[in-house]
Amino acid sequence: MRFLRAHASGAVVALAATVAIACSKGSAGGPRTRPPPLVVVGKIIARDVPVEIRAPVDLRPIEQADVGSKTLGVLDTVFVDRGDHVKRGQMLALVRPSDLPDQLASARGALAQASASLALAQTNYDRARALAPSGVVSQQELQQAAAALATAQAAQAAGQAQVAGLAVRLGELRIESPMDGVVAARKLDPGAMVGLLSGATILTIARVDVMRVFITVIERDSPKVHLGQEAHVELDAMPGQSFVGKVMRMAPEIDPSTRTLDAEVQLRNEEGKLHVGMFGHGSIVVETHPHVAVVPAQAVQMSDGKAYVYVLTGDKVQRRAIETGVDAGTWLEVVRGIGEGDEVVTAGVDVLSDGSQVRVTRDVDPYSGKMAGPALSASAVPSAKRD
Repeated sequence: MRFLRAHASGAVVALAATVAIACSKGSAGGPRTRPPPLVVVGKIIARDVPVEIRAPVDLRPIEQADVGSKTLGVLDTVFVDRGDHVKRGQMLALVRPSDLPDQLASARGALAQASASLALAQTNYDRARALAPSGVVSQQELQQAAAALATAQAAQAAGQAQVAGLAVRLGELRIESPMDGVVAARKLDPGAMVGLLSGATILTIARVDVMRVFITVIERDSPKVHLGQEAHVELDAMPGQSFVGKVMRMAPEIDPSTRTLDAEVQLRNEEGKLHVGMFGHGSIVVETHPHVAVVPAQAVQMSDGKAYVYVLTGDKVQRRAIETGVDAGTWLEVVRGIGEGDEVVTAGVDVLSDGSQVRVTRDVDPYSGKMAGPALSASAVPSAKRD
């Protein structure tokens, strides 16, 4: 703000000096008089000022998953690459197992043997049960046949479970996408060893049709933030654009080290304009100050911790103390001291004192010399942040 005032004041002082030299040259033989300083003034407007909590943010996917192989083996083929869009269940890669086919063949052989043993045990039990009433087979032999049948049934069930488990593991050699999304990273190429022992991630899949950001809220402002509140995100890569979302979640507790909590805001991204990692600033509207005066920052002087502006009265200026509220960087909310319709000096304040006579130029940009409209038009006031 000091730089803006110094720059603008310097421009006006230079302009005033040029006019003074021209006037002295035009008055041949007359006394040299210094004209009043030339200043730029603008009319104060009033408008609704939204108060926001602001914090730096970066875009993150709504969901993200690292995809790897549960089965130890060698990565045989990768069908997608970074940036490719994928669907849930789409095959992404194939893994060539190490000894899994041999284990499955052995398990199937054991299952066949268990099935044969079960058939024999069932035959022996049926025969013993048929002969037991006539006394040819004792009750002890019948019980032994029943026990052998139960053992054979258990062995067959175990064999079937082992074969089914190995078959599932073989099916897991087809690496499929867990969600609709985009390939965010490809970390391995064919020939790499994968599986539980290596713990390697083959691909990272991110869902980006919805993005989310986390806005840090300090402890004193946390009671003002609620689910469903409107939020805005401005990204450095897209100046002039504001993306609107809502507060969807809030952290359940305040971080004891920073005394802050995170509010999650979600943004729709069906068109794919937003990318993971984009940096910007997020803001949550917590309240609105209705119909208050706003003043450009370059019009305000600070002295002894108090704010002052120069108000035009006729051809003179009056130094007036003001109380400010919301500080948006380029403009300030004025709580008291001036009101709508007052004209304040927006450039040239550094050469003034209370009661100074001035020459006035209205609604001119002090940097470009172009007409700038009122001191602060309604469209020029963006959302604000709380002091």
